[in-house]
Amino acid sequence: MGPLRTALAGATALLGLTFTLVSCTSAPTSSGLMDVATLPTAQSEALPAVEVVSVASAIVVSLEHATVEGGTAQEPLGYRADAVDGWRSALGSDSASSGSPSADGVVAHDWPGLRLLLADDDDERSVSITAAEVNGHPVRTAHGLAVGSTRAEAMAAGALPGSGHELRIDVREVPGTSSAERPDSVGTEFIALEMNGDTVASIRVPANDFGER
Repeated sequence: MGPLRTALAGATALLGLTFTLVSCTSAPTSSGLMDVATLPTAQSEALPAVEVVSVASAIVVSLEHATVEGGTAQEPLGYRADAVDGWRSALGSDSASSGSPSADGVVAHDWPGLRLLLADDDDERSVSITAAEVNGHPVRTAHGLAVGSTRAEAMAAGALPGSGHELRIDVREVPGTSSAERPDSVGTEFIALEMNGDTVASIRVPANDFGER
């Protein structure tokens, strides 16, 4: 074989080897599509817990009873001796103090801003409210009136002038009674709003004009 043919043969062999090497290096590696699919994905970060703030239940007073609105469902709160446990549950028993019975058998159960007068003979008595909140619970009438409400708000809700500095709301007659203020008239019961100037200073319920309550 001549020198020229020998050179051509060597060049051809070199080109074949180069093509083989390039083909090998361009082949898919072991981390193909299947491997990409099986790679672990980033875990989502856990969201922080949401703090739920509960709204304190409100005590709404009426002539018949008081009602707990919001919070745990509870039976209406009466103004009799058998209701004291319900009041303690609604307002917090740790903050209640009870005094000795008075001469007529009435026991006062006190919370800061609220006094519950109950009789041992189960005769209906009353509750006196001197603060807008008691143990963190708003206390108001069904009309939205509370200690601190204005005279204008009370009058707009239907309050009427009473004796002295008192306004009266939800006034109704009580058959079989006689008013101590209006001769020959049937007695009435109502929610009494004791005013200090033009501001409600206290609320008493139920109140009346024929007895001592």
